[in-house]
Amino acid sequence: MTLRYLTAEAKTLGTHAARLCDELIHAAETRQHASVIILAAAVLDVALREPTGPAGDADGAAIAEARDSREAYWLRDRRNGIVHFEGGRGGFMGQADDAAILAEDADRAIAALTEALAILNFG
Repeated sequence: MTLRYLTAEAKTLGTHAARLCDELIHAAETRQHASVIILAAAVLDVALREPTGPAGDADGAAIAEARDSREAYWLRDRRNGIVHFEGGRGGFMGQADDAAILAEDADRAIAALTEALAILNFG
């Protein structure tokens, strides 16, 4: 359901965020879990700043809520744990459950993004 919502939501985004969201959806459909997390954080960051998307119509309180929610914070932190090597932090420590952890976190990343976009769109 969340991926379906995100697919619909991509139509409300500005051109830059929409393109990244298309890539995110493709990554989710092909089970590229680390890419999903990285792209979800990128889509959120762009959507918060792109004037032609939902942030262009949102009030300051909605923008702050979408940007500063616990899930948005988790998403940025998880993305940073993947992109910036910090001694094996971020689910790439060579353990058997790394794939399962990334899959769960990819689902959470999509949920965090859809939550933030809903806040921007409906304040």
